[in-house]
Order: sequence, then C-alpha cells, then structure tokens
Amino acid sequence: MKRIILSLVLMLSLQPVFAQEVTFSVNSGVNDPALQAAIEHTVTGFLNAINRAYDKKGTPDISQVPITEGATMGFRMLWNNKPFRCDESDIVEPVIRTYDGGYQVRNIPLESLDEKGNPVYKEMVIDLDDTGRITRVNKAIEANLYRKIMQSGSQVTDLRQRQIILNYVEDFRTSYEKKDIDFLEMVFSDDALIITGKVVQRKKGERGIQMKPEITYTKYSKQEYLNRLRTHVFPNTKTIDVTFGTVEVVKHPSIEGYFGVLVRQGYKSVFKSGAIYEDDGYLFMLWDFRDENRPQIHVRTWQPYWMNDAKTESISEDQIININSFRITR
Repeated sequence: MKRIILSLVLMLSLQPVFAQEVTFSVNSGVNDPALQAAIEHTVTGFLNAINRAYDKKGTPDISQVPITEGATMGFRMLWNNKPFRCDESDIVEPVIRTYDGGYQVRNIPLESLDEKGNPVYKEMVIDLDDTGRITRVNKAIEANLYRKIMQSGSQVTDLRQRQIILNYVEDFRTSYEKKDIDFLEMVFSDDALIITGKVVQRKKGERGIQMKPEITYTKYSKQEYLNRLRTHVFPNTKTIDVTFGTVEVVKHPSIEGYFGVLVRQGYKSVFKSGAIYEDDGYLFMLWDFRDENRPQIHVRTWQPYWMNDAKTESISEDQIININSFRITR
C-alpha cells in the first residue's frame, strides 16, 4: 500500500502545472457592444499571456494582443524590473472614459515575489483606444486612494483635471520601476528644484542633554539628479518597488494650472550586489498643468517619515513640505 501511495504522489508531482486562466468582463462604461467585446478580448488575452510567461519564467508573447508600440515598450520595462501575474480567474470591472477620448480599466490585481519569495500585491491600470487596443500599461494607485481623490471636488474642482493629474502621478511612480529615464527627462522642467532630506542624529549638548534629531537637505539640479539615476542608481539596481500609502492633490489657491501632490511613499530597491535599500517618507511634487499635453514638475522633494532608527518618532506635521512652502513667481 505504501508503495502505491508513493507512486501516486510521484505521478501527481509530475503533472504539468497550468497557468491561472483569466477572464475579464466589463460591467459598465461602454455603450457599444462591439467595443465592449473588443476590450474584453484584448484584456483577457493580455492577462493570460502574462500568466503563461510567469508560469514558464519566460517573456510574455503579446504578438496577438492589440497593443501600441509605446505600450509594449513600457510593459516590457515593467516586466524586466520584476515579473508578475494576475492571480484571479474572473475579473469584472467598469470601463472609465478618459479625458483624451480613450478608455481605462483599473483594479486589476497583480502578484509578484520579493527577494525572499514573499508575495507582493499591487494593481494594474490599462488604457485602451476606441478600437480596444492597449495604449498604456502601468502600476496603479490603489482603488480606495483613486476614488477618494476623484471624489474630492472641494480640492480639485474639475473631474478632467483630476484624471489627468492621477494618470501622470501613476506614470511618475511607475517610471522608477521601469527605470525610464526618458520620461523623467521629459517631465521635470529644465529649472526643476529637487530636494532630498535625511535625518541627522545630533550629539549631546554641553550639559549632556540629548539633542533632537534634525533633517538636513541636499539640493540637486535636474541634470545632477538625473545623472545620479542614470549612472549609479538604475544600472546597479536589480529591482525597484514604489508604493503610495496616501495621496493628496491640492490646487494652488491663486495660480491656475498649478497643483501640489503630496504622497506617503515607500521605496525599496534590491541592488545587483544583493544589498537592499529601503526608505519611507513624504514625496511632494509641484506640478504645472497649464499645458496638459506636456505637464512639468517644477519642484520634487523627499523627506523621511521616521526620525529615529527605532521608528518611534515621526516627522512633525508642521515640517512636511507642501504647496504653501514655495513662492511661485510668473
């Protein structure tokens, strides 16, 4: 009997493991039945191509998926950073009409593995044109954050502007995982001010009183910052994970087209040497959306959230940089 059981276990272990099959369905947002069917077919095929490649530890074959060259390139960059899969078999979501006349599907669940083999969960957003062809693939802001910002009309009164802003914020976040230096070159203004803070533990005073830690800041020009990414960070990094815990969008009180975006950001990178770098802090960006086709970041700052290694003391609220921290001259 024992031999029979062992033989059965061996036979089961030799059975092929099939990738999770995914079916995507639209529940609202498209009035044209033919377009709805095209979107469902495209997204379903795309997700299944991802899952098959993830299972085989290969590269997704998306040659049969309607997708633009630009979206293909962006997706490949994401995949090269860290492969992922969709771990749900049936996905039913609405389609959102975008400000540029296209369509968007959000809340697609993704799973990848960290350096220790632990699962990491994120969401994907897919943009499509009016034929059902994919035009953009990105890691998405979480659904609850997206809804909160889109519904916060007291801060940003125009729905179209909110959608444009969040799309670019998602592009910005994903550009680090893609190691997309060209996007960062495009989105930072030529005179962008880039500030990075770090906590300095101060020595005891003359009377032996322990001084409170303080944040010191380093300023970079656009080219100084990008050259550091181009020559040091991106080439030496195996994977990068960027998460947004909170997102606040605030319209400038007096200058049209200017918005402040404050994010609680988690950043984790695994270097090719095996070393791991992690930080947790506030990312602030001053965006200029006066030209919606080419928005610019004029200010980008980062401040650490924790003021000590024990993570018992956080940055005080009055220290957090926001849109009121800068005087804008036109």
